[in-house]
Amino acid sequence: MVVTGADLPIGRRVVAAALAEPGIDRVVAVGAQPSARGIAVDEGGPELLIAPFALDDSRLTPLIAGATRVVLAGPRSGLDIDGTGGAEIDVVATRSFLASLTRVGAVTTVVVLSSALVYGARTDNPIPLSENAPVRPNPSIEAALERAELERLCGTWSRSRGATCALVRPCIVVGPENEKWLARSPWATAGLQISGVVAPVQFVHLNDLTSALLTICRARLDGPVNVAPDGWLTVDEVRALKGPTARVRMYKPFAYVLARIGKYFGFAPGDPDALLAGSGPWVVANDRLRSLGWEPTHTNEEAYVDADSGGMWARVTPRHRQQLALGGAAAVVVGVAVGAALLIRRHLKTGH
Repeated sequence: MVVTGADLPIGRRVVAAALAEPGIDRVVAVGAQPSARGIAVDEGGPELLIAPFALDDSRLTPLIAGATRVVLAGPRSGLDIDGTGGAEIDVVATRSFLASLTRVGAVTTVVVLSSALVYGARTDNPIPLSENAPVRPNPSIEAALERAELERLCGTWSRSRGATCALVRPCIVVGPENEKWLARSPWATAGLQISGVVAPVQFVHLNDLTSALLTICRARLDGPVNVAPDGWLTVDEVRALKGPTARVRMYKPFAYVLARIGKYFGFAPGDPDALLAGSGPWVVANDRLRSLGWEPTHTNEEAYVDADSGGMWARVTPRHRQQLALGGAAAVVVGVAVGAALLIRRHLKTGH
């Protein structure tokens, strides 16, 4: 089995789980900086081969020769949009990797880690979405477009080779490893928020996503499959789990501009794409996955709490929280004005 993205939280977990899978004699862990630390390798069990290369590195070719199963768990690390290991999909490198598999592999099973975000974060989405829902990513959310292109690319390649191709679409993926990502995301219901958002949300634990990927691979499933716990949470329920915290609510256009300014200047009050992704519902049904025998070990609430250890705000008195929140709101207004002025000045100087 070949596992890409082995230097990312989900990839590392898949590698460790694959070493305990029956019928596997070798696991090739592909990633920029994969590590065998913390991964148990039993004597007489499958061989673990560390491949610290990019997907388009020619040195990878002889290492994947003869592979029959491939789990694409992270084509490229980058800015997270849903915790699965990177919004920036290197389509060119992925295409090169698939070409290498064509030359040296005998692949019969491909499992692609995508995202339920390919359904689009839209107010008219049914709740929940099934695998029969159309793929219609928001044009303004680059991560969704890239994952939809990844699905198309891998699906086309697999059909040409007669291999099964599972398109795995998890909801928001969380765990202790991406606590910082969750804290700066709109789904933490803290910091910069879009006013009036009432979209329900789901959180699947990294452990449950790992078991889902192995279950899907074992079943040689073909086509899309959603990954999520049973049910979902309302915004109020997430806020209750989060507890008292600083929040700055703005209408979508202003929040998006502020997030872009923050990203440009490096103080990042929020990820612009994540703000848009959190403005509409994209919760999914898990019936197809459950039919394979998979069961979540964490509820939405348990997954969220495991990834959110709280922070200094939880130890601040209510009076000080109010003062800090008011001060933060004033700072945001000043920051928007100053940031906008600097951007305008820069554009005037450069003529763009």
